[in-house]
This record gives sequence, structure tokens and C-alpha cells, in this order.
Amino acid sequence: MKKIIQIFVLVFVLISNLNAQTKVLFLGNSFTKYTYSVPTLFLGMCSAAGKTVTMDYRTQGGMAVATEQGLPGHWVDATSQNKINAQQWDYIVVQDNQGNYAGSVGSIPSWAVGANTTLFGQIKTNDSCTRIIYFAGWGPNGGTSSGDNTSACINRIHSNMINLNNNIADEIVSPIGKAWITSLTQLSGVNLYSNDNLHPSLEGVYLTTATIFTTIFKMDLTNVNYTGGINSATAQTMRTIAFSTVTNSAIYPASHLNAFTPAITVNGATLTCSGTYPNYQWYNNGTLVGTNSNTYTATSNGKHKVVVTDISGCLRSSFEVNLTTVDVETNQQLQSGISVNSLSNNVFELISDNDGLLSVYDSQGKRVYSINKNSNTVLIDLSNQAKGLYIISLLNGDKQTFQKVIAH
Repeated sequence: MKKIIQIFVLVFVLISNLNAQTKVLFLGNSFTKYTYSVPTLFLGMCSAAGKTVTMDYRTQGGMAVATEQGLPGHWVDATSQNKINAQQWDYIVVQDNQGNYAGSVGSIPSWAVGANTTLFGQIKTNDSCTRIIYFAGWGPNGGTSSGDNTSACINRIHSNMINLNNNIADEIVSPIGKAWITSLTQLSGVNLYSNDNLHPSLEGVYLTTATIFTTIFKMDLTNVNYTGGINSATAQTMRTIAFSTVTNSAIYPASHLNAFTPAITVNGATLTCSGTYPNYQWYNNGTLVGTNSNTYTATSNGKHKVVVTDISGCLRSSFEVNLTTVDVETNQQLQSGISVNSLSNNVFELISDNDGLLSVYDSQGKRVYSINKNSNTVLIDLSNQAKGLYIISLLNGDKQTFQKVIAH
């Protein structure tokens, strides 16, 4: 009975992750959504990258976290509060009035700090696992005063957002403005500002979105073909800038992203996750390939990552590690996995050197087929089952191997 429960749990985890959606809420103002929209481009990038998301936003023009300019801040705004409490968000991107952070380093207005402290508590009360991403953006083109300049202003904003996070939250700062500084040098002919020299152009929104995407998904977008309406070459360069900025050796630890990102070390085909966690899930190109161990020996090339569960029950994902030199044939001999071929009429041919208990589960975790496998090849007939996702499990001693199939 204990072994059956363990199998069911592993199958449930696998199905849950295959169907998982990343839930993201944007709280901001016209810097996030005005003529051009970060949420809209974010959905486009997610689609192009194969990421399934649930997304919402509250981005009224002029709104800050605190109450300013006659507008209720996100900390008291009823719509913002309702959206925060609508569900358990994986990430909430908080874009405050960047002007409050453009002064000298260490001089954030106390009322802005107070409002952000309250908002932090409200978000965590709804779901303690929600990761807050602070939007460290840009100021006016040319800076805020005589003798100032764009890069200096952006650097002050970034430093003050880091200070805010260090003092009240210990969450994550997305280095959007730092990516802007790099773009101003590498793409000097591309204007990141709109005509008012304050709001972002479409290119500015694109770079902002790519930086937020990289902060959330820890994925290099360079070769993901999504332009959002800007020049294709410019878009590719901006995607590279976003990734290199987020992972920059000086920026990465200061942003505190490293605290929520398990690291992977590579030794040949063996991947090892840093830290100690209650649960580990290893993925190759988005497919679950290993569980319950801080090490995984890859059996095929591709982009590998690990998702861990921390002691508070919250998920943390690593950056992807791209393996290109795995000796596939040798590792298949070591692991002796299973392969499944789709025949006709939802009949599947399973081939494996291992014998054991062969089970098939539907997308709800219900076992619909079971047999003691004692031959190299087995036919699995799902022609009488409903269309959808099924998980094939082969239990051999203490080793469980899984494969997914789709009944059409």
C-alpha cells in the first residue's frame, strides 16, 4: 500500500507540472501599460517560449504604491487589493513611482517605504509563497536635473530599489534599468523613450518585458523568435541583453534572485543541485525526467533544470543547463528506461528491458490499466479511454520510470 501511494504521489506531481500555469500579476502605472503594454508583450513572449501563464494587471496612469497625485495607491486601492486576493500568485511585479527612487542613494521618502511595507504584508498574507518582483526601471531621458544624465539616474533608481528590498522584503529586484543602460550603448540608434522622454517606446517596453520574463522564468530568450512588433535583429539583441543583465555576476546577487534560484553544477552527464530541499524535480526540455534526489544523470542532450520545494512548501526553479555532449547510448544502458511508440487507434507499444508493475494513469491520477510486465514489449490499448493525457508508470523494485502519452 505504501508503494502504491508513493507511485500515485509521483504521478500526481508529474501531471500537475505538465498542466502547471505560472500566475503573474502586474501592479504599476503607465510605465507598465500605456501606449505600449508590458502585459501584452509578456503574453507574447510566454507563448513563443512555450510558457503557459495566467496573467492580470492593475496599471492605472499616475498610480503609485503609496497614495499620490490624488490617486489611491496600490496599498489601499480596492481594485488592486481584490486582484492580489483573487488567487495564489506565483509572482507579483510591483512598479512604483520611479521618481521616488531617482534622488540620492538612500533617500527614499519614508511614506513610500511605509506603503511598500504594507503592500508586502498584504501580498504575503494572501500567499506566503508569492515572489514579489520590484521593478527597478528608468527616470527621465537626460536625468532629473542639470548636470545629471540618463545612466546616472537609472543607477540611483536601481540602488534605491535594492535598498528598499533589503530593508523590508528580501524579495527580488528585476534590473530593468540596468538593461536599458546596456542597450543605450549597444543599440545607440534605438530610442527607448517615447516623445515625452519619460514613457517607454515600443522598444523600451520590449526590453523591459524581456528582463521581467528572464527574472521570472530564468530562461535565455535569445533564440526565441518573438519580436513584439520591433525590428527582428533589435529584438534578438535585446533578448540577449536581458539575459546577460539578469545573470551578470555583480547584478545577480544584489537583485536577490540568487536566494530563490538553486544552482546546478555539471560533471559529465551528472547534474547536482545546490542546497538541501525536501523535494527535487528534474526536467529536460520541459519534461519531468527525475525526482526525489539532488543529483540526476542525464540520458539525453537538451535543456535541463531542477525545480525544488523548500521547507515552506514553495517552489524554486534553477536556470536551464544546456547539455550537448551526453553519451546517449551509454546512459540508456545505465538507466534502462522505457520507450513508447504510438501505433493506430490509441494503441501504444511499450519497450523496456525492465519487468515489473506496469500502470497507466489518467490526468486525474486514476489508474485505468495495470499489468505485471514480464516481456520486453507490451501493447497498451487505450482505445476505450477518453481523449487526453495519460502517464505510463513502470515500477521495478525501488525504481519508478514514467512516460507520457496522448490519446487522440
